[in-house]
Amino acid sequence: MRHIKNKYTKQLQKAISPQSLEINWIKKEDSWLLDNFKGPIVPIPKALMREKIEELAHLANQLGPKPLWEGYENLQNYPRDVKEATRTANQVRTQAKVGDFYAHLVQKRKPSVVVEFGTAFGVSGMYWLSGLEGNNFGELLSFDPNEVWAEIARKNLSGISNRFQLVNGTFEDNIDAYLGSDRQIDMAFIDAIHTSEFVFSQFEIVVARLAPNGIVLLDDIYFSEDMKYAWKTIALSDRVKASAAIERVGIVELKG
Repeated sequence: MRHIKNKYTKQLQKAISPQSLEINWIKKEDSWLLDNFKGPIVPIPKALMREKIEELAHLANQLGPKPLWEGYENLQNYPRDVKEATRTANQVRTQAKVGDFYAHLVQKRKPSVVVEFGTAFGVSGMYWLSGLEGNNFGELLSFDPNEVWAEIARKNLSGISNRFQLVNGTFEDNIDAYLGSDRQIDMAFIDAIHTSEFVFSQFEIVVARLAPNGIVLLDDIYFSEDMKYAWKTIALSDRVKASAAIERVGIVELKG
């Protein structure tokens, strides 16, 4: 037991050490993103409450594998086997240093509304909330149709902040009801079904509700050749004035 505890302590200490990230620019027009993250190496401060976030993420992983959303079984030509598949928190979670970037991005940009889908076990959401708490401003709207995962995520998010609404349902079916007609999305994180068909559709829904010069992030841009194609298409779009890749995440700033 002591060996396990010491091993976890060392992993946690490593996770909370200072980090830098490499940013690989694709489009570098004059933009807020370029002004704030020129790179190529970007120092990222430790997120507020990072130790607590990582502890909650560790506890979520200890719960073991949980089933994927049943909707995956209806997908055609999905590049991974999803029939009766399960995932642990560690298999789908955001890396700690990338989570630091999310929190830092929020604290610099100061969005009123951050939207993410899917929530998974809530690790990325906890980092978004860390940034919002640092600003003492803003709200996270998070969507995931997986009932089992959403229950775990809700507990994790609640451990960091109450500045969120977690919807156990798809983004497409629920965004208008929770965003309302009087608000816009300032920042969006697309991390749901990793196919170009879904990503393109979700990107259009986001853009139609996005504030001027809004920011959109896409996770797992190297997941498959199809996702690489989706990312390249969005990154080079005429509607985008700046785009870059950080680890496995793509980030774009839309034109006003």
